[in-house]
Amino acid sequence: MKILLMCGAGASSGFMAQSMRKAASAQGLDIEIIARSDAELKNNIAGANLVMVGPHLEYNQEAISKSLEGTGVPFIFIDKEAYGALDGAAALKQALDFIGSNEVVQANTSVPAESSVATKKKGQKAPENAEDPADQKGVVGWVNRALAPTLNKICANDYVAAIQESIMSVLPMIMVGSVASMVSVFRNFEILAWLPDISLLNTFSFGLVGLFLSFMLPMKIMEKKDNLKLKNSACLTGIALFLVVCVPTIDGDAGTMALMTNKIGASGMLVAVVTGIFTAVVFGFASRHSLFKKDTIMPDIVVNWVDSLIPVAVCILVGLAFYWNGFDVSLVIQSLFEPIQAIGQTLPGMILCSFLTMFLYSFGFTWILSPIVMTIWYAGIDANALAVAAGGVATNMNLMETFHGLQYIGGQGATLTLCLLLMFSRSRRLKAIGRVTIVPSIFNVNEPIVFGAPVVWNPILMIPMWIISIVLPIVTWLALTIGFCPVPSAPFQLWFLPIYIQAYFATGSVMGVVLCLINTAISLLIWLPFFKVYESQEYAKELAEEEAKGLI
Repeated sequence: MKILLMCGAGASSGFMAQSMRKAASAQGLDIEIIARSDAELKNNIAGANLVMVGPHLEYNQEAISKSLEGTGVPFIFIDKEAYGALDGAAALKQALDFIGSNEVVQANTSVPAESSVATKKKGQKAPENAEDPADQKGVVGWVNRALAPTLNKICANDYVAAIQESIMSVLPMIMVGSVASMVSVFRNFEILAWLPDISLLNTFSFGLVGLFLSFMLPMKIMEKKDNLKLKNSACLTGIALFLVVCVPTIDGDAGTMALMTNKIGASGMLVAVVTGIFTAVVFGFASRHSLFKKDTIMPDIVVNWVDSLIPVAVCILVGLAFYWNGFDVSLVIQSLFEPIQAIGQTLPGMILCSFLTMFLYSFGFTWILSPIVMTIWYAGIDANALAVAAGGVATNMNLMETFHGLQYIGGQGATLTLCLLLMFSRSRRLKAIGRVTIVPSIFNVNEPIVFGAPVVWNPILMIPMWIISIVLPIVTWLALTIGFCPVPSAPFQLWFLPIYIQAYFATGSVMGVVLCLINTAISLLIWLPFFKVYESQEYAKELAEEEAKGLI
């Protein structure tokens, strides 16, 4: 038996998978339980009996169902309480109960059971502290009635989902570049000056992220559209078109082609998205209009070769038409998005990115804004690195390094401090959740605590998360502006490292750690009064339950 767990990046589901494996081993069950990100789902689905999805992806139900279409593998959402407490035994029981009931249903019917692709787990509760959607008013009611359906449609869009998955797929290359930044910081110490300069590692990893995206995006879109016949040709054409619109300098006599490195790096991500989508659209049209009849005697491989000729030629010729006329498409595309980038690197832009991300997360919506926010982050750190290399100074502050390295203390919303408060709570339930989620929180995986406390849909604990999303960016911005600590000027995006380690390597200064400690203290002060109110309610409930049972 094989059970596949899935969450956004595969981190929180990894902790749950480990807990489920222990539970299965304790029961003497031989079950393969693995955790994967949503981008890796299709490559690992073979042989799976069930896919269990993190409850924070419930909003993405339609897209998940679509991605599993044709596999015959059902999926369910992990129970929120089990997920929050990392209760592997409860999650394993939920899985086995579903698999057992599903097999019984299918054994007694000649057609696939309606529950063979589960969109909601049996007996699933509404979010704690949430009213019936029909009775909800204000912000919560608006989210339920208007925002949630809109976000569901956005997430189910093939192009949006493909962009998200493509960015996730290139993250390892971005992280490798961060290793070079770490070594560069070490080399600043005289005792470690002997370490080799491996800055080229960053050049050939993070420095090529635009090029990687130009390949991945057509592939993901073709997969989403189920146009697998011409997928490989689309991927290769995506690279070719991307390189053409980057306007390389070609010297026929010398046999060389020179490219501006910033155009194929993080600064070229937007160009890669546009060229990738264009390539996928052209190939999607071509895949529906073959030059051969269905009953042709030609081998399939020959048919595919010939059918790919026209879309390949069309895409490259479109790029060359601009190239021959000296029209730099990449500059035009970048100029169209410059207002977004410019606003993104202001204090209001930084606050907006932070607040919207946290606001949506407090309702259980994750990764929605990643295509926009990550583009701002990557372009920002790339510009900082180029400025410093040219003898200037780093000025962009809305970066992954400033959020993950200085503000996301234990994850989005600085929930490590909430976790510490839970660990010493009077409430037995809250104390148990705090102790179970402390290890994931140290490594900035906070879905367990966000859904276990819960913060999601909790009218008391949502508010401090919103306040933190505004206060910490302001404090960080002011600290960087007055020179309290250096502005990050090299990519360091190993988000899973404890944040105080990240703070040092992201800024290259111990003052980064000091700023992170200041943000920790501020987040603790913001969480504390709201936690006390929530703790009192939970403790009163526990006392009432004990009194009802005659225990006190």
